[in-house]
Amino acid sequence: MYQGSNKSALLSQKLISDALLKLLENTPFNDISISDLCREAQVSRQTFYSLFGTKENVIMYELNHNCCFLPEKNPASCRSAVFRGFCEGYSKYIVNNKHIISLLVKNDMIHLLYDVQYRSLMNCKHFISDVSDENRVFIVDFIASGMNSIAKNYILTDGKADVKSLEKLMFSLFGGLYFKNYN
Repeated sequence: MYQGSNKSALLSQKLISDALLKLLENTPFNDISISDLCREAQVSRQTFYSLFGTKENVIMYELNHNCCFLPEKNPASCRSAVFRGFCEGYSKYIVNNKHIISLLVKNDMIHLLYDVQYRSLMNCKHFISDVSDENRVFIVDFIASGMNSIAKNYILTDGKADVKSLEKLMFSLFGGLYFKNYN
């Protein structure tokens, strides 16, 4: 996938990404051909292959550039000590990005959101930084998986929950509050 700074290439990436999202409104992902996508974006197939290579990479581009929960943009929400702030931030993220998350769920591609979120959390130097690297991998995987499941189920339940109820649910789930303590 193209990572450079050429303005023309960056514009073409945006056009292709926007075109794919538009096509996904009415057409399943697997039914969208590269030709359909290029025609909608008004770019050549060569441009598409040079910039992305696959339709999946277009989704990854969109998630990475326009639809990724980036706790590092707000260090207070990614520090281990204030996990409630993290839960609030991700709950807002889910509600604000309901549309693209629903497209991912509808097309059975929600796993791509997990990939982006896992990488984002691993790259956030403040997130779960007070544990060893070998333990951090498991913790971040667990949290990213849970975040992904919450986003998916938010969509599957018609997105009726508000930010506060999602935050409370997320905090309770990750805090283990639903498990009974047997001594």
